[in-house]
Amino acid sequence: MYTYYVLRGTQESKPVELEGEIDEEHFPGVDLGDGREILAFLVQVVDREAGVAGAWEEAELTDSFFDREDLYINFHGRWMRRSDAPWRKDRDN
Repeated sequence: MYTYYVLRGTQESKPVELEGEIDEEHFPGVDLGDGREILAFLVQVVDREAGVAGAWEEAELTDSFFDREDLYINFHGRWMRRSDAPWRKDRDN
């Protein structure tokens, strides 16, 4: 179960780094063990609160013991673990 996030990207052409706690109160109905679901919900909330859609590029999710940290990237419009990203440049992934 993830408990902390760092979200990086741009809003209105300015670099932004947001961080905060992940809990059931602020993420209602979201599986707190599913990084992609957390990030999809988080981006939606952040963009709605800012009133403008950001270009979110990467995120870190950490568990309560800080012994597990997963790095995610927004690859072609979907969130995936950085380690799972297909890095081939000879074709459109």
